[in-house]
Amino acid sequence: MEENTSTEEIQRLRITDIARLADVSPGTVDRVLHNRGHVSPEKRERIEAIIEEMNYRPNVFARSLSVKKAMRFVSLIPNFETTGYWDYIRKGINKAQKEISDHRIITEHYFFDQYDNRSFNDATKKVLTKLPDAVIFSPVFIEESIAFAKKLEQRNIPCVLVDSNVETINCLAYYGQHSLKSGYTAAQLLFMGLPPGSAVLLTRSLRPGGIGSNQAVLREQGFMMYVRENKIRRNYHIVRLDLHTSDMEKNLKHLKTVLDSCMVPVSGAVIFSSKVYRLVDDLAKLKVKGVRVIGYDELPQNVAALKAGRVAYLIAQRPEMQGYLVLKDLLKHLVYKQPTHRTNYVPVDILTKEIVDEYLQFNQRLNE
Repeated sequence: MEENTSTEEIQRLRITDIARLADVSPGTVDRVLHNRGHVSPEKRERIEAIIEEMNYRPNVFARSLSVKKAMRFVSLIPNFETTGYWDYIRKGINKAQKEISDHRIITEHYFFDQYDNRSFNDATKKVLTKLPDAVIFSPVFIEESIAFAKKLEQRNIPCVLVDSNVETINCLAYYGQHSLKSGYTAAQLLFMGLPPGSAVLLTRSLRPGGIGSNQAVLREQGFMMYVRENKIRRNYHIVRLDLHTSDMEKNLKHLKTVLDSCMVPVSGAVIFSSKVYRLVDDLAKLKVKGVRVIGYDELPQNVAALKAGRVAYLIAQRPEMQGYLVLKDLLKHLVYKQPTHRTNYVPVDILTKEIVDEYLQFNQRLNE
């Protein structure tokens, strides 16, 4: 009976009650709860001790109801094919949106062509005219993303980054994998037991102008870090394969030319984007067998290639969780006035054909 009474008292505890017990003003308690403004160490210690003893939790729902106008969050991500990688990002954002539907927050999606920086710039102009309360976006194009982030900052519009990180951008939070480490891991997997003296294809998907995405560039840097540290070039031939994603026929011809130029057998290949299924399809068209292929992301086409044994490993990064958490962080900052962590790395999942079904089934249950 005493336990039930204590619980009810804790639930009824107010900021004014904490202030009375700590012999301070309610404003001082509020500053401690939201970690803002100056509070003397002595008063902070008294307040935090009472909060901990009484198991106080702020009524965040009531606080959200105090928001007088609806907030509008905008996401800006690459357009996508059905069930593509960016569709998973969008689904994660939409899932979070449903959970916070009582908080008077509207989420709008804008899209751009990830192979055309002009498309990105056009989309950012549209977003800026809307003057949203916050923006979620992926910095696919580094220079353009930095310029966009500066314009948001000038307008006091906070932003969060998803999928890839740019350290110089002043954002509330970033959610995505550690690109350098994931590239390093890809190299570890690729060269594990690979026949010495063979060739490895270092595959890049390039955009017009011969540049890769920010994420892919960082992954490649991590891969080459492993190559240098372990003196891989002493035993293997690293052969660059640059593919232009807009021209599939040209890619196939270029792959054949590169393979014909190799003086030793090709035993491995890595591609730093989610288009691994295209690479294995082209290898099959050229009747090339025995190549250990590693790529990224659990797209249905990639999973099918993995289960068929044409891809050795897929490195996944939980895109739905990224989209879900960035929206939750915006809510946490703008409505609940709570601090957020700037850099948040999601786990890197290494998928094989033996475990991929259980992995996908478990993720589906989490997202229901």
